[in-house]
Amino acid sequence: MRPRSRVRRGGFTLIEILLALSVLSIVLLLLLSSFTGAVRVREALSDRSREYRQIRLLLDRLGTDLAGAFASTAREESALTCREDQFSGMPAATLVFSAFQLPQTDGGRPPADVVKIRYFPRVGAGGTTLDLRREESELPFLENRIPPREMLVAEGLRGFRVELWDGAAWRKEWPPSGQVKTTLPKKAAFTLFDARGEAFRREVPLFLAGQEGTVLQSGRRSPE
Repeated sequence: MRPRSRVRRGGFTLIEILLALSVLSIVLLLLLSSFTGAVRVREALSDRSREYRQIRLLLDRLGTDLAGAFASTAREESALTCREDQFSGMPAATLVFSAFQLPQTDGGRPPADVVKIRYFPRVGAGGTTLDLRREESELPFLENRIPPREMLVAEGLRGFRVELWDGAAWRKEWPPSGQVKTTLPKKAAFTLFDARGEAFRREVPLFLAGQEGTVLQSGRRSPE
């Protein structure tokens, strides 16, 4: 009697199925890693773009505000002042000055062409960075002045530094000792440090420096 030959039926063995599943898992894992990496790169680029935009807008606003800075020898409270503190080794300057600006009639407030502006730092939400805030007081030389408006202009900074040029050297504190309090610096330089510690610096001239005696108490220049 002849032995029967075994005939293999159609299909896959268990080993072949396990091998195919292993290859499929590896392919899916590679695809998932590639997709996750692309999402992370996109988020990083978006965050970086947002940081650059915040820095650029703040540099522009600081430059515009300081371009209109003035001081009057008749009003000591119009003087520009600057003080630099330190927070965890980071520069944290406070800058206060009077400035001319275009009147704004929105918000239900009367228009004002003279304002008092203060830039000052605050510790960020995480406790490791700085937030920079801007406070604006309209009609600052009136006894019953309008309450100031305060707003956040930058967050997540590693530092904010202001340097003021007196004609011979850059100074981090203003006014320098021995000078009249209402003396304006010739120009100002401000440096912003982003979350990575990269520095962004800009210099602006103070156009009314040297004309402190020609500005009246109201903030307007006297006629020539």
